[in-house]
Amino acid sequence: MTVIGQRERRGKGFGIRQGVRLARGDVIGFVDADNKTPIDEFEKFEGFLAAGCQVVIGSRGLPESRVERPQPLYRRLGARAFRLFMHTVIGLRNIADTQCGFKFFRREAALDVFRRQRIDGYMFDVEILDLASRAGYRIEQVPVRWRDDGDSRLQLVRGNMRNFTDIMWIVLSRYRRAAHGRSDASSEGVFGGGKTSANPSPEEHLEPRQTD
Repeated sequence: MTVIGQRERRGKGFGIRQGVRLARGDVIGFVDADNKTPIDEFEKFEGFLAAGCQVVIGSRGLPESRVERPQPLYRRLGARAFRLFMHTVIGLRNIADTQCGFKFFRREAALDVFRRQRIDGYMFDVEILDLASRAGYRIEQVPVRWRDDGDSRLQLVRGNMRNFTDIMWIVLSRYRRAAHGRSDASSEGVFGGGKTSANPSPEEHLEPRQTD
C-alpha cells in the first residue's frame, strides 16, 4: 500500500487522478473510505470486469439497490434537483447514479479517461462518466448496498455553486474539443458515443480544473 497526499487540500478528483496514475493492476477503481458501500460488494463487479466490460459502477438508483440508511430529506431533494439539472445539461440519462463512490475500470480505460480528466472537486464523477461515454466505453451499472454516515463535507451553498460551475465547464470543454477538431466518440451508442446497461449478466459481454 502506498499513501499519497498534498499539504494543501486539492479535492477528491485530484486525489483519485493521482492514484490512478500510480496504480499497477489490470483493474483500477476507487471506493469511499467511509465504507458507505461495503467492499464485499465488489464481488458483483468481478464477472463484468473479467468479461471485458471497461467501466463498472455502483448505483443506489436501481430497483435492486439497497439504501440501508438514507440521507436526510433535504439532501435527497437536493440530489434529485442535481440529477435533473445534470441530465438536462450533460446528458448521461441512462446513468441512474453518477455520484456513488464505488467505480471500477479496466486498466486501459482508466488510464485513458483519467489522462483527460481535469476537475478536482466532486463533479469529477460526472466528468469521467461523460468522457467514458463519449469515448464509446461500455458502462455497466450494478446495484449496491449503501448507507449514509451523516458526515458530509459538502458545503451547501459554496459547494453547490462550485458543482454548478464544474458542470458548465464540462459542457464548455466539449465545445473546445470540437473547435479543435477532436472527438471523443469511438463508437455509436446512447447519449453521445457510449453504451450503458443496468445489471445484465456478465455472460452478455465477452491541466487540472481546481475548484477550491
